[in-house]
Amino acid sequence: MIPAAARGTTTVSARAVARIAQQAATETPNAVGTVRGTATVRGQRAEVSVRLGLPWPTDLGRRAGEVQRHVASRTGELTGLSVRVARLRVIRLQRPTGGTVVFGTTAPAAEGRVPRRWWSARPTPVVVAALLAASAAGLLTADMGSVRLFGNAPAAWRTGLVDRLADTSPAAGSVTVAAAALAVAGLWLLLLACTPGLRKRYVVAGFGAGRSIALDRAAVASVVRDRVLDTDGVDSVRVRVGRRRVRVRADLAFGDRTAAREQAGAAAREALADCRLNRPLRVGLRLRTTSTWEPTPPAPEPAPAAGTAGEAAGEAQREESP
Repeated sequence: MIPAAARGTTTVSARAVARIAQQAATETPNAVGTVRGTATVRGQRAEVSVRLGLPWPTDLGRRAGEVQRHVASRTGELTGLSVRVARLRVIRLQRPTGGTVVFGTTAPAAEGRVPRRWWSARPTPVVVAALLAASAAGLLTADMGSVRLFGNAPAAWRTGLVDRLADTSPAAGSVTVAAAALAVAGLWLLLLACTPGLRKRYVVAGFGAGRSIALDRAAVASVVRDRVLDTDGVDSVRVRVGRRRVRVRADLAFGDRTAAREQAGAAAREALADCRLNRPLRVGLRLRTTSTWEPTPPAPEPAPAAGTAGEAAGEAQREESP
């Protein structure tokens, strides 16, 4: 009998794990729209990140936690790996077309230190800088190896560059421009390395560092917009979400401006509170009236009574009869 160690191993690729995690997320009633996922496999452990939409209004923390738990358990069951859903990104919120979604007020339990925001690995700047440095080093190494090992003449580009640098004064304009360009590039790389990159995503409070949920700015803006639109008399709303402040511009078609301002501001603050963001955002509201604004809502036209209409019709018939 062949021992277990000699029978071989089964390896599940990261792409397959990501596809299974996407399918597991679509199995939950909480997922809305297209689901995207990424995965990293290290031995018998996998780390999954999922991007999806959620229904609104609802308890975002509870709904997202349910999705995370289902994706982790279902993916682990199908792959045989120990799966952890490290990140769940909510890209949009959608109102249900039918039925009613019950909004819960139970906050998710805290699990250790909550990250203030998601950090970016900065793959594009790192890859570009690495490719440029590797290309320059590779060309120089190849030319020097050709000269040392095979006795070939140095490349024309290297000798020309050395002669040009030897003949150029340090105060020349070309040297100054090149040094300034290198300094700007270095400062840019340092800035990217020292600052968080994912500023358009807000972390939902109540989850630890091992499991984090984030809302896109567009999702937060849609929540605030829908809630402010429910204010009496408000015709249209425009929302702009910044790093620390949400700017709301609303147009009032009818009603009292003072009361509408208070209601719209309270609605925007309640919407942000429902999002349970780790970093609270301030609300800036600008309310203006439309060209057809009326201080009071237009009164509905009274419908003619049935008796009055019947009497008018009878009177008309008597007048027509001889």
